[in-house]
Amino acid sequence: MDQINSNNEPVEQQVEVMTPEESVMSPEMLAEMEAQKDQELYGDNVKKIGGCAVVTVGDEVISLELPITYPQLLSAIIKRKYDSDQAEAITANFLNTRLQAVPENKAAEYVAEYEAYQEWRNTAKAVAKEVMGVEE
Repeated sequence: MDQINSNNEPVEQQVEVMTPEESVMSPEMLAEMEAQKDQELYGDNVKKIGGCAVVTVGDEVISLELPITYPQLLSAIIKRKYDSDQAEAITANFLNTRLQAVPENKAAEYVAEYEAYQEWRNTAKAVAKEVMGVEE
């Protein structure tokens, strides 16, 4: 809905426009982007295909455009199996078992889900460290 000023005339909303200098990449910027695509990756769990890193963890395959960082890779591996909503639900259910707010039969199920989630996170950390060449 248009805003109305004190003169009862519609107020035009400002649209941000980029100057030509802001939208054009310099040759140096392009060279830096290309150089980052030559990022060194390590281990048997990764292959570089074009400008992407293709990481295999068990039966899961994750593809990320280079360059990548350890946190980006770790997050992508974890989210390949558990999205944010699932991770939050698993954690909340586990906390409820610790507060003894759920029946015993459900508690065992929630603990098993949490342990599987933590095992996947630990695997993701190990693979991400190997691929990125991070020392433990």
